[in-house]
Amino acid sequence: MNTLWQHLHHELDKRRPSIDDLLNAFGVILEILLFYLCARVAIRICCKAIQRLMRSSAVRFDTRRRDTLESLLDNAARYVIYFIFILASLRTLGVHIAALLAGAGIAGVALGFGAQSLIRDVLTGFFILFEDQYGVGDLVKINGFTGTVVHIGLRTTRVKAWTGEIEIIPNGQVQQVTNYSKANSTAIVDVGVDSRTDLDRALQIMRQVLEELKSERDDVVGDVQVLGVQALTGPEIRLRVAVECLPSAHFAVERIARYRIKERFDREGIGLAGAAAPATPGGEASGKAGRAEV
Repeated sequence: MNTLWQHLHHELDKRRPSIDDLLNAFGVILEILLFYLCARVAIRICCKAIQRLMRSSAVRFDTRRRDTLESLLDNAARYVIYFIFILASLRTLGVHIAALLAGAGIAGVALGFGAQSLIRDVLTGFFILFEDQYGVGDLVKINGFTGTVVHIGLRTTRVKAWTGEIEIIPNGQVQQVTNYSKANSTAIVDVGVDSRTDLDRALQIMRQVLEELKSERDDVVGDVQVLGVQALTGPEIRLRVAVECLPSAHFAVERIARYRIKERFDREGIGLAGAAAPATPGGEASGKAGRAEV
């Protein structure tokens, strides 16, 4: 029994790490941490350099395209630096990098078929950028989802809806894009009035409202167009006016115009289709006055 115990004790002593082993392990961990800190500093320096370059006077891009390029270059710099950090860490751990890269090349051929979607996403991302299909800050509709582009990466595009949802779309799956920020928009205001309405007076009020908006707002840039009667549907006559606005500004202009036209119609005694007859400037409802005459 004493012989067996001595044998076990001897084996444990041989397997016990020495001071040199502990110092070597500590040195490896410290070196990896140093590589990580260097990688973080390199990423910060690259991002600052990219930002300074993109915002310099030598680069003449608009804000939208500049932000898009800056986001994509930051993304690419992070991938490259982290890849170098991983290779340096593996080499510190004693892994043969040359053999690993050679094996990765052979494995890459085998995995190429499975990575087709990733390659398609990256290539499509480059085409989206260089063809300037859309950029960060654009209001777009991609595959039926409408929102503002908040990020364009090498692989995905992030679009934020006005209600807060963020849709992450792989670039390779971008099939159809509608960009609302590439050109000026048109605010189209349709108002349905009662068939007994003085149409000339109603159209004049609608014109006046849009002319006032044009004088107040810098995002209204075109001339007011009175398009006239848009539709006749039974007791309703639909009138339309339009005005050119800056990209994506037509939504706000249309909402404000409808509100002011409704207020002005109420003051002028012009009734909307399907609504009760408004009070006339004299104070009595036009419907009551008609019944009194009968």
